[in-house]
Amino acid sequence: MSIKARLFTYIKRYPLYLVFSLFAALIFVTAMCITPYLVGKAIDEITYFLQDNTVDLSCNFLFYLIFAGILVVLVLIFEFLFEYINSIFVEKISKDLKDDVFTKLNEVPISYIDQNAHGDLVSRVINDTDNINVALVSGFRQLYQGIIQILVTFIVMFILNWILGIVVVVLTPLGFLISYKLAHKTNKYFKGQAKIVGELGATSLEYINNIDLVKSYKFEKEIIDEFASKNADLYKVGQKAQFSGSLTNPITRLINNSTYAIVGMIAAVLCALSFNNSSMILGASCTVGTVLTFIQFSNQFAKPFNEISSCIPEIQTGYSSLLRLNKILNEDNDVNLGKENLGEEVKTIDFNNISFGYEKDKIIIKDFNVNIKEGEKIAIVGPTGCGKTTIINLLLRFYDPVSGNISFNNVDTKDIKKESLRSVFGMVLQDTWIFSGTVRENITYAKRDASEEDIIEACKKSNCLDFIERLPNGFDTYIDDYSGLSVGQKQLISIARVMLVNPKIMILDEATSNIDTRTEMKISKAFNILMKGKTSFVIAHRLSTIVNSDLILVMKDGAIIEQGKHEELLNKKGFYYELYNAQYAQNN
Repeated sequence: MSIKARLFTYIKRYPLYLVFSLFAALIFVTAMCITPYLVGKAIDEITYFLQDNTVDLSCNFLFYLIFAGILVVLVLIFEFLFEYINSIFVEKISKDLKDDVFTKLNEVPISYIDQNAHGDLVSRVINDTDNINVALVSGFRQLYQGIIQILVTFIVMFILNWILGIVVVVLTPLGFLISYKLAHKTNKYFKGQAKIVGELGATSLEYINNIDLVKSYKFEKEIIDEFASKNADLYKVGQKAQFSGSLTNPITRLINNSTYAIVGMIAAVLCALSFNNSSMILGASCTVGTVLTFIQFSNQFAKPFNEISSCIPEIQTGYSSLLRLNKILNEDNDVNLGKENLGEEVKTIDFNNISFGYEKDKIIIKDFNVNIKEGEKIAIVGPTGCGKTTIINLLLRFYDPVSGNISFNNVDTKDIKKESLRSVFGMVLQDTWIFSGTVRENITYAKRDASEEDIIEACKKSNCLDFIERLPNGFDTYIDDYSGLSVGQKQLISIARVMLVNPKIMILDEATSNIDTRTEMKISKAFNILMKGKTSFVIAHRLSTIVNSDLILVMKDGAIIEQGKHEELLNKKGFYYELYNAQYAQNN
């Protein structure tokens, strides 16, 4: 979808706000434009009275002044309504845009999230939507007010004096045209500015999230230098963007001030000729009131051009931000063509000739085959980077294989609804995830309707009940990823979360890596109870934890090079035998 079409989809959601905003603008701008005309008429009445004392001053003079006063009140009321309605209108669009972008980030494939810097994605959701908000506020205000003001002023000017009208209409747009040309040439700077802001956000988030590691390696100077370098790039591009954008307003004002002076001089000449009836030949008679009115109108006609030029930097920044957001919104959603639901039980899981690579020209898993039956405990071992976690990503359809297929109960996973497929899994990963909320909310994340008894039982099994009860408010203690809990405590809460769900299939990826040996032994017993009769996948570096597995898959370079039970693999004296003995020797 193009940017214009995208913006229109948000605008047309609120037609009443659009109509009322336009109506309010029409009333207050028209009233504002007619007021100088009435003031000019009142001044002409004074002129006529001074020239001829027999002229009745009071009636017409008071009429023009009272009418002008009424229009001033209308301007105040409807300009307030215009600003109020317009602010609600723009905020609703901004809110919808943020909602849609965040929703889209939950709908795109995992690969899209993996391939883009997380800090840059955060910057798009927050900074870019704010930039668009500012641009819309400026844009709608100037669009409505400016167009109406130009049209009304144009009509009244030509009614009053067509010669002065032509002078104003010809000279005033020159500033706007120059501003437009300048804005077109400098748009690249604003795009570059938006890009570097995203990169700077990504860098900041990355290092803040890993500040403990940075400090432990005494890497502060390097990251400060890196940040300063990118910040310097932002300064250079931003300075060019802001400077070039700021040129438009003074250029426009210079031309408009020149127009103001020219109109004044020509009006004075026409006024002098009118006293001798000379300008009547041209049909362009001019009075003192007309001169003063035109001086006001020259300002009013130029004002929209001035204000549009003054908000060009905001509009360009908003345009660049909308480009970045439109790229996200135009991304394809995660493919979910499946229509079938999994049954109550998962009897078999089959990997059939699976080949996969995160990049199509770099295949990391080749001709992967394995058949798994319900209730089996499958351990996956191998050196770092051999493809262990990738198997889990394929199993959950975070990624799809390049060739081959995975089937559950002899049904291809591509034919199964992803929601149904993923609902049977429970995962405990090496990287813990704690969100901002209470301990209870973290534990019941996947089962909000859990009873208090079930929550306590899950915490007992995961060995985290003791430390939770010691927290200031127990289960109602507010925690987040930086709340002071140890990595081990966070992992225990993650384990309690999956214990509570009691899934059909368990995935444990180094689930006890951050827990002390004594606690690990207790939790391992709880896991054994939880996994009894269920299919489970265990990724482990410590081979001592998977000796009782029904099947051990030994992976190397993306392929299964050995498989069997612990004793069988030891007797083969192959790669598994070397891994196990290396760990045994190291531990002793």
